[in-house]
Amino acid sequence: MSKTLNFLCQDLTKSFGGNNVLNGCSLKIEAGEFIGIVGENGSGKSTFVRCLLGFLKPDSGSFFLPRHIGYCPQDNILNSKYKVSEHLLLAKAITKKNWVVHVEYLDSCLKRLKLLPYLKSRIGDLSSGTYQKVKFLTSIFHLPDLLILDEPYDGFDWQMYLVFWEIIAEIKSRGTSIMMISHLIYDRDKFDKIFSMKEGYLEQTQ
Repeated sequence: MSKTLNFLCQDLTKSFGGNNVLNGCSLKIEAGEFIGIVGENGSGKSTFVRCLLGFLKPDSGSFFLPRHIGYCPQDNILNSKYKVSEHLLLAKAITKKNWVVHVEYLDSCLKRLKLLPYLKSRIGDLSSGTYQKVKFLTSIFHLPDLLILDEPYDGFDWQMYLVFWEIIAEIKSRGTSIMMISHLIYDRDKFDKIFSMKEGYLEQTQ
């Protein structure tokens, strides 16, 4: 029986001012598959993700995304004036999934990430590690079909790093496809496949 394909891109290209940043990138991810993309600064990783999410228009190529996506960017995107609880409500509105179905899972993640004491705290008052946990939570609580993570555990202590991997294994087992972008990839055995991005080319290395 064939597996469900949760992501597919073919021959994606993008250039800026004659400089080719993406040179025909192709990639597919099946349901429950965890892939890593590693590359140096300027290799094309961010451009690749921005094209997939509609922030940039690729010059050529095609891609398919599922309806429900989770995205944890490297940039700080949370509104500093919002409370943590308010950002979760905003995430609910954006995902357009049945909130009631995911309340139990959200509560579980809040406890494991030790965020319950911060629900009434403003985003701008959080430490960098707590901020990162909120950002990660807003990308996973709705159990997306495809989860895109860009340097997702930056600022985590060792305990939260372990919790991160527990949650990843859990949502992977539920069928979520996961794409993790990083400068360096540790725990390589946790990935189903690893790809290297270099000078705009995407090549499988594991």
